[in-house]
Amino acid sequence: MGRIKDIVMERQGSPEKRAEVIEKQLQGISEELKPLLQEWLDTGKESDDTEYSGYSLNSLMRDYDMMFTGAVLTLDWLIREPEAAKKALKEGIR
Repeated sequence: MGRIKDIVMERQGSPEKRAEVIEKQLQGISEELKPLLQEWLDTGKESDDTEYSGYSLNSLMRDYDMMFTGAVLTLDWLIREPEAAKKALKEGIR
């Protein structure tokens, strides 16, 4: 624990306490998103068009002005609770 927090603080400018929360959330993401997270941690790549319930990392970052971690956590929500997540996105969640 700590590597993700440090990267989130460095790349996204998150305060330490917020970065700790993000780190804990990211550690529990769905298996299919773990390679995407690992690539970001290793290389900083923030681009992927794979769709989950009609949304992709790129579309969330572009259309909802999300940072990488917010977009990944939203994709995780779309995988776990697709109907609730899609409804919230359509109603304007950011």
